[in-house]
Amino acid sequence: TNYRLENSHSFSKSALSALISNKTLAQSKAKLYIRPYKIMSLAMTNHNYCILLAGGVGKRLWPVSRERKPKQFIDFFGIGKTLLQLTFERFAAFLPVEHIFVSTFTPYVDTVREQLPQLPPQNILAEPTQLSTAPAAAWATWHIAHFDPEACIVATPADQFITGENLFAREITAGLEFVSSHNTFLAMSVAAHAPNTAYGYIQKGEELGNQRFSLKTFTEKPPLDFARQFVASGEFLWNTGLFLWNARTMLPLVGQLIPGLPAADAPLPQNESESSLLSQCYPAAEHCSLDHVVLNNGHPTVVQACTFGWKDVGSWPVMKETLPANVDGNTTIGSNEVLFQGTRQTLVSLPKGYGAVIRGLDGYLVTLQDNMLLITPNEDASRTRLIAGEVQLKLGENFL
Repeated sequence: TNYRLENSHSFSKSALSALISNKTLAQSKAKLYIRPYKIMSLAMTNHNYCILLAGGVGKRLWPVSRERKPKQFIDFFGIGKTLLQLTFERFAAFLPVEHIFVSTFTPYVDTVREQLPQLPPQNILAEPTQLSTAPAAAWATWHIAHFDPEACIVATPADQFITGENLFAREITAGLEFVSSHNTFLAMSVAAHAPNTAYGYIQKGEELGNQRFSLKTFTEKPPLDFARQFVASGEFLWNTGLFLWNARTMLPLVGQLIPGLPAADAPLPQNESESSLLSQCYPAAEHCSLDHVVLNNGHPTVVQACTFGWKDVGSWPVMKETLPANVDGNTTIGSNEVLFQGTRQTLVSLPKGYGAVIRGLDGYLVTLQDNMLLITPNEDASRTRLIAGEVQLKLGENFL
């Protein structure tokens, strides 16, 4: 273990003891913030970090995504890699592994360790309460800022499908360079080319150069008629949920989102560890999404129009769009032992070893997982979440 003085270098324990015993330093009344931390590769020359948000349940992909094993830990594409692993690899291609942090709900920590053995254990941030993405991102920023106040951070969901990953790396890196010298949030967005009601729509404001714009309006998951108008206008982009900022931009909001956390440049209260302090403060944190904080709260935000391929695969309609289909538009997850008869545009998700005959359906979702079978039209991205809520009320927690 090594130790770091705030805004300074890393020291071994013996060197630190010698430094602290120095009479000149002891008499100077200098305020030191000291915290154990392992030396990071490129720690003082590379200030770029990633926060991978992986604490949700994923009810829009229920019943495959369950409370005991949510969507981020599932291999939906049959390639031997989960959504979490794919996201981690995407960022590890251009960021030091030591600079990638995973924020997840405490019961999922062991699963993260199992799926990402290359991630340093201290880079898994265990959320004591399952809230939304804003408090998770705020705490992670607060944590990182303790050892790198100059940190520039990209926060990413764990349920995205990205194509053109070299382009993705270049555009994220350029975004991190932008926020290193601008105290603003940067919202990464892509062209809205279809009226998809599962996505949020960002209206571009004043052009700022380099495909960046001021933020004019944001509408989350609009009705179909509105989505059609947004796409036709050419003024709107899809919100990818990828947000960038420097520590100076996010830290003033931490106290609002997680009341009780001390300032990042202050020592922890006496006899208090970070985990014990968090267990006290985090349950009272504001339950709101990072999207809402960045795009709806009037904080300085710049919008970046990106060109990499992007889809949010956190819902069944978009998952179907992403997977390969047969000539009738039908697709499967898990088992391939499915016969389609007079059926089109239908997604079937079954455990391997199961077979099915699907006859006479058009635009349906058929999915079996553990003790739950769901058959429903696959047209509304939010419908599955509502069905899961009704199941919880009427059939019990055992089916979630």
